[in-house]
Amino acid sequence: MQGRERPENRPDIVVRVFKMKLSELLDDLIKRKVFGCVTSYIYVIEFQKRGLPHCHILLTLDSSSKIRTKDDIDKFVSAELPNINVNRRLFEIVTKCMVHGPCGIINPNAPCMKDGECSKQFPKAFREETEENVNGYPVYKRRCIEPVRVGKHYIDNRWIVPYNPWLSKKYNAHINVEVCASVKSVKYLYKYVYKGHDAASITLKNDDIVNHDEILNFLDGRYVSAPEAMWRLSEFSMSDKSHTVIRLAVHLPEQQAIFFKEGQENEAVERASIKDTTLTAWFKLNLIDEEAHEYYYADIPQYYVFDKPSTKWQKRQRGGQQVIGRMSVVSVQDSERFYLRMLLL
Repeated sequence: MQGRERPENRPDIVVRVFKMKLSELLDDLIKRKVFGCVTSYIYVIEFQKRGLPHCHILLTLDSSSKIRTKDDIDKFVSAELPNINVNRRLFEIVTKCMVHGPCGIINPNAPCMKDGECSKQFPKAFREETEENVNGYPVYKRRCIEPVRVGKHYIDNRWIVPYNPWLSKKYNAHINVEVCASVKSVKYLYKYVYKGHDAASITLKNDDIVNHDEILNFLDGRYVSAPEAMWRLSEFSMSDKSHTVIRLAVHLPEQQAIFFKEGQENEAVERASIKDTTLTAWFKLNLIDEEAHEYYYADIPQYYVFDKPSTKWQKRQRGGQQVIGRMSVVSVQDSERFYLRMLLL
């Protein structure tokens, strides 16, 4: 940077530094196994309204590395201020990057305030020890300490966002680390990383027209900041995952899904009559390839590749370890398909 330039003046540098830190962080998590052996991962890049990039990473650990007990949680995650006399640098990083707000009575105009309360449930309650599972997440240890002045306010452990001391000290950045303690929270986590880009609701008004069409007046507007534009111009990936998910059809005879354009229904039916789905192609594969008899329908993508032009399963030449076959969910009320799916499993 030249002179007194600020981050908002150089989105190119912001993006490249973030990319370098992200690559190193992924190496720490996956290759160097900071939290243990990672069996799968997914991450998504997002850009805040102020323009700064951030990343949501979801890790699935091997059964031998699962963080289950409160001792395991305390080993990897802290929600307390470090001792300034023992580790001054970590104390400075945590007070700079890992303090929420403050909000509430101390600062009622904070962005997180909704209807007079903090939407993130801060300040948290003091707690002498960690509790493993409360509504899908641990309740971290937050011992009562003497308040410390940070900026304009005095704060204590109730305002600290959970973090990993080693990662915070290495990257000198805001890295929120949470432990998923129940299967109930897995669905929310996957939904969160796939929730999509930021959007703004735009209203178009015309005073000359009395009858407004709300659907036409409200548009889903993209908000693209300068760093996001630089990220896309640099052709950096917006997301990545360790495994490829292959969708497998589950349907009754002559009841496969057909996609068509209005007015081209007959042509679509004719195309579907001569092409196989992943299910009908699997039945035909079992007629000609005895080796396929060893695998269930959901496991077949690990050993065979579905060639869309020919609509045939072909033996996989390499890979397959990072492939997951996923059958569509079928309601028990659709009994014939439901029991077909059970048989396929």
